[in-house]
Amino acid sequence: MGRRATLNAKRRNRRILYVSLVVAIIAIVVVLALIINAVTNDPYQSFLYKPVPQSMMNELTGVSDSTLNTIGAVSTVNPPAAITNGTALIANGKPEVLYVGGEYCPYCAFERWGMIVALSRFGNFSGIEYMQSSATDVNPNTPTFTFEKANFTSPYITFVAVEEYNRSSESVIWHPLTTAEQTLVSTYSTGGIPFIDIGNSYVVTGVQDQLVLTTLNLSGQNWTKIAPQLNDPQSPVAQGIDGTANSLITAICKIDGFQPSSVCAQPYATITLAYKTGYTAGSTTNGQTNLELAAMMRAEPRWTS
Repeated sequence: MGRRATLNAKRRNRRILYVSLVVAIIAIVVVLALIINAVTNDPYQSFLYKPVPQSMMNELTGVSDSTLNTIGAVSTVNPPAAITNGTALIANGKPEVLYVGGEYCPYCAFERWGMIVALSRFGNFSGIEYMQSSATDVNPNTPTFTFEKANFTSPYITFVAVEEYNRSSESVIWHPLTTAEQTLVSTYSTGGIPFIDIGNSYVVTGVQDQLVLTTLNLSGQNWTKIAPQLNDPQSPVAQGIDGTANSLITAICKIDGFQPSSVCAQPYATITLAYKTGYTAGSTTNGQTNLELAAMMRAEPRWTS
């Protein structure tokens, strides 16, 4: 190849490199613009990490027995599954309900609504704050709550909540699990959040309602439109959230001696739950990895670094 041809080839290569760099920079700018637009156009961002007022808590905790009984079981892909070989999980002398989730997680966002409805049948919350799921994940900006500063008092159970990741750091652990908590997650989790261990007798690995990505997509809605629907058994939102609560209530009643009787004697506290052992970390089912199982079960993969 002559000197001129060599120079021309070098010029062409430089042009290709420059064009590639420009295209890459434009792509990065577009992605950043979409992210910024999603965040800046969120009218509810100012609510995040603000205390939930008592009026809102009253709607969350005041769902009537009649409504819960009418709704019954949720259309679920992940009902609480029985752990047949577990050692009882006890804290402060009472059965423990352990929740592991992340503020960014859209599946956790939906599940927390039902958790608050359910747990409030056994005790009282304080310190719950407004939250949304990530603006850049599926079901962006799903309105929810965070247990980050929450306190729960109950004569029947102990509730331990770990928001392992915050809203903006879905790949960096915010609150590491204890060794004991990590053992439970590793033993019974499919590799995703939300993860709920109910006295180590029942476990939930993923959002319970199977319609959460379709007709029950709460993305972009606000709390004051969702909460009033919880006491309407004809509302699909109530059917999903209250149905989720009913399965949790049923499982809790089974571990705390069916107390209080005013709750555990209700039909909504006696629905049929799944009976199977939890998954073992790293295992596969029909060749599927835990992460693949997590996706099937509407769970957000847990990150480890």
